[in-house]
Amino acid sequence: MRTPALLLACFILAQADKQVMGLLAIDVQQSFGLTNTQLGFLQGGAFAIAFAIGGLPISRLIDSGNRVKLAAACVALWSVATILCGFAGSFAALLLFRAATAVAEAGLPPAAFSIFSQQRDPRRVARLTGIFMLAPFVGTGLMFLLGGNLLEIARSGVVDFVSAAEPWRVVFFAVGVPGLILAPLLAMFGREPPRTPPPSNQTTMPDYKSIFRFIFREQPFLRNYYFALTAFYAATASLLAWYPASLVKTLGMTTGSAGAHAGATYLVGGIAGALAGTAYFSSHRALSPALMARAFVVLAALLGPVVIALPLMRDLAPSLALYGLFAFFSSAVLALMPVPVQLTLEDRARARGTAILSLLMSACAGTAGPLFVGVFMDTTGEPLSVALLWTMIISSLASVWFFARAARSTAPKFSSTI
Repeated sequence: MRTPALLLACFILAQADKQVMGLLAIDVQQSFGLTNTQLGFLQGGAFAIAFAIGGLPISRLIDSGNRVKLAAACVALWSVATILCGFAGSFAALLLFRAATAVAEAGLPPAAFSIFSQQRDPRRVARLTGIFMLAPFVGTGLMFLLGGNLLEIARSGVVDFVSAAEPWRVVFFAVGVPGLILAPLLAMFGREPPRTPPPSNQTTMPDYKSIFRFIFREQPFLRNYYFALTAFYAATASLLAWYPASLVKTLGMTTGSAGAHAGATYLVGGIAGALAGTAYFSSHRALSPALMARAFVVLAALLGPVVIALPLMRDLAPSLALYGLFAFFSSAVLALMPVPVQLTLEDRARARGTAILSLLMSACAGTAGPLFVGVFMDTTGEPLSVALLWTMIISSLASVWFFARAARSTAPKFSSTI
């Protein structure tokens, strides 16, 4: 369990590095004089596109190389890039460093999922994956909570060397440094498990073209499943990027207070949902992709009214209550989302199958969701709440529709070959 624990710790840090812009959005916007569209791209597109594109070549290495060593190198690289964000002197420089952070972070999840997939029992795969996927909720929640407090300390000038810099720069530095400790620990103490032998009828490693064809032409289940997760993540990415800012703009809270409230709520709701989903799916003796798709239809349908109502709240208590429900239902899906891919693709294609899913979720949903919110405000003059409302309506309906189509499709068999 040492290797999964180290991978989990690294992934928690990755999520903190990834979501830190959600906390610092208002401060960065004021520091560089950014438009809402620029801020939306910085929060979504700059990170998501780089994450998705960077994951493709890295995943090719992961499918054939030492996954633990590659993951450790990625941790070190993204930590350095995050620290450099705190030294950015312009919007272009910050954009570049955020992209570098994303490219490096793209290597960790495919490596971890590939390692977990070598378990023979599908329930064990689901359990390890579900625990690993606690990281987005723990990392994001702690970052909002602790980062918000650090931001307030930096503003107060209590510590001289902290108050010498703009407060948001201090947060980037604090979030980046722990990775320089975790990276060597993973490299030294992580264990690379032996790979599953390839099918006897395959002598060469499948290329990206054959993997794309298998997912989007030969497997209706996977095709609809990938599109469903893309639509689902559009809502998630938009709320994560803009919810703290919405508390500031709608309720007049400070950035630090908004981050602390959002972080604590997301931390509790996300962990509870991820654990509930993991317990439910790992208890099924006949766990299958089809069973998971049917459950995700229900969860997406339950989440829809929550995220549509959330932007309409004008009081803190009901807003946080709905945000907690959003964290619970979304985490139950996102924590287990890689499992059907892990159970379907063979060992030498799993990392790239995960990278393709990240390409859709990050480059498309992770970009389009937050960016749409910013563009909507700049072009229509409507407030943030209205922009979020329309984003939630569109993405929620699309996710339910595609999950339902996946559930009706012929589910692939375990360990299907390409």
